[in-house]
Amino acid sequence: MILTLLIILFFLMVVVGGNRGVDSFFSLAKTMVAMLVNIYLIAWGLPAIPVTLLVSVFFVATVLYAQNGVNAKMHAAAIAVLIVVIIVMLGAGPLLYRAGISGYNEIEQYEEISMYLSGNIRVSMAAVSISAVVLGLLGAVMDTAVAITTAVNEVYVNNQSLTKAELVQSGLHVGKDILGTTVNTLFFAGLGESIMLAILFMRNAETIASIINSKSLLQEVAGLLIGGIGCLAIIPLSSVLVAGFVVKKK
Repeated sequence: MILTLLIILFFLMVVVGGNRGVDSFFSLAKTMVAMLVNIYLIAWGLPAIPVTLLVSVFFVATVLYAQNGVNAKMHAAAIAVLIVVIIVMLGAGPLLYRAGISGYNEIEQYEEISMYLSGNIRVSMAAVSISAVVLGLLGAVMDTAVAITTAVNEVYVNNQSLTKAELVQSGLHVGKDILGTTVNTLFFAGLGESIMLAILFMRNAETIASIINSKSLLQEVAGLLIGGIGCLAIIPLSSVLVAGFVVKKK
């Protein structure tokens, strides 16, 4: 079944995207391999946050440079994405730790599989939670960064008399237009994962108070909010960086 879906996906990407579609497909394959490497390294005891940071650098290089080439706008997008990743790691860490968002939530604790697994795995689950948030955010942030840097570069190519401040303003205008759809992308992804959780709560006649105070809901909401903050931060960063790169290039 999975092989059939992969063949269909590859065929459609070739038909729609041509050579760029082929590059995108193999970039996706590399990303999946890197994700598995990330999981194995953390499971073997390596610190989750540095490993995730290195994997994020690989993701950025694979997705941005391999698909769009090495140029000023991709330099700006890559640097902006990595800055946001570091900000999220430094900012979200203390918040997730204080909120106790790590390890099993109250639903997973009572699942049958958890009864046969040892919780003493000598891996910092708080760090793993940060890693999960960063990796979940990465796709939306890269998409936003590329959209802004490409738009600003195109504006500058067609009107090279614009100043750096005017280019930054153009990037901010583009960011305002795509911000809603970007945040909605994260929201619907989280909502899709939470449908089963919501149905489970409702079928068990849980009260509103118990739902609001549940660790499982807090994990989902925290990931969405941190992701939204990252999408907000990427807009001014991308605008400033790409304006500086294209003007300097001239």
